Amino acid sequence: MNKDIYIHFSKTVDDYDTVADKVVMKNTELHNCLVNSIYFDSRKNLNILDLGSGTGHGMSLILKKFPKAKVTGIDFSHKMIAKSRKKLREFLERVRLIEKDFNEIEFNEKYDAIVSAVAIHNSNHKQKDGLFKKIYNSLNERGLFVNGDFIEGESPEMNEQFRMIYRNFLEKNLSGHELKVWLRHAFEEDMPMALSQQFKLLKEHSFHGLELVWQFNNEVVYVARK
Repeated sequence: MNKDIYIHFSKTVDDYDTVADKVVMKNTELHNCLVNSIYFDSRKNLNILDLGSGTGHGMSLILKKFPKAKVTGIDFSHKMIAKSRKKLREFLERVRLIEKDFNEIEFNEKYDAIVSAVAIHNSNHKQKDGLFKKIYNSLNERGLFVNGDFIEGESPEMNEQFRMIYRNFLEKNLSGHELKVWLRHAFEEDMPMALSQQFKLLKEHSFHGLELVWQFNNEVVYVARK
């Protein structure tokens, strides 16, 4: 994990839950769309992996929608894992939390679905390639990868438009040192990848049925099938 990103989420950001809606446009809509894109019967016994599980918000939505599912969350931040454990205490018999960088560990189980919300853009492009391969190999047959994340524009002009809209959003919601921290993170530390590039990599790793299910400016939710 990039050292600056580790510091940002492990030390600089005091409570991500209080700032999430201020730094992710339509954050609730993105998460709801992601969970609704796990195309399985809610009564099934599912094994689900959440990459970059943060404070457990996405995990809680999954656990409520799929009452028989078991969910594993991986996050590199001790602070985030601690908040997850507290938030998910009513589900603890169905939850496992792992304090690791998901780029640096093997996934030693098979999963029906692997999901990620606003996390993979923090990985460099080489890491994304390796991660997509690892995700494919860790899915059961007909398993799903559902990713909700920031993307780069398909052209310099579109990317500049994305950046302008997102900068205006941050400046509307934040101020002072907090604004400075998030502007630096968004425009100097983040490593988003264009959707077409991601789909190309996913196809190279044998995913099929790629589907863009939601987009707002530089945020998307998409599904890839094994």
